[in-house]
Amino acid sequence: MVYVSYSHRLIVDYDFIVWLSNSPQKTNLVSKMLRINQNSKEHKKKNIVILEEDFKKLCVDNIVKDKDVIRGGMAPFDVKEELGISTAGLNLEVLRLLSGVILARSKPYQTILLTTKEKKKEYLGVYLEFLRQIKNFEIKNEEEGAIILNELFSSYASEREIIR
Repeated sequence: MVYVSYSHRLIVDYDFIVWLSNSPQKTNLVSKMLRINQNSKEHKKKNIVILEEDFKKLCVDNIVKDKDVIRGGMAPFDVKEELGISTAGLNLEVLRLLSGVILARSKPYQTILLTTKEKKKEYLGVYLEFLRQIKNFEIKNEEEGAIILNELFSSYASEREIIR
């Protein structure tokens, strides 16, 4: 089995997965997400995460039809459990940003939130000052996200070739 130390950890939000579920690249990208998560050296099955709340909403809205396959490509992340405090009153955007900060505290110390163009504009419009202070956290839209997933998968493919 090949294990890779990836350059980033990823958070995917509800909007990104809705985009992905309708994308012509869906099969290809989901397959790559599965490989990335499965072969992460430091965060096996948890290199790509999604807020527990987003995951539940995807299931309720029937965007995700096979929970087990999707769970392999992105691990539900309970930010409340990680913080050890109540997050009542905090919206999902704030919880995603907090998750990014939490994830960036461990190797590889870099986190990217994958979302859509519209949602990225919202994050930058409302949370720009906060985001400027966090140097190891970025927000990328769907096209940038596809590129990042391809790059991370390329890291896996290169490592696999070296081992052969």
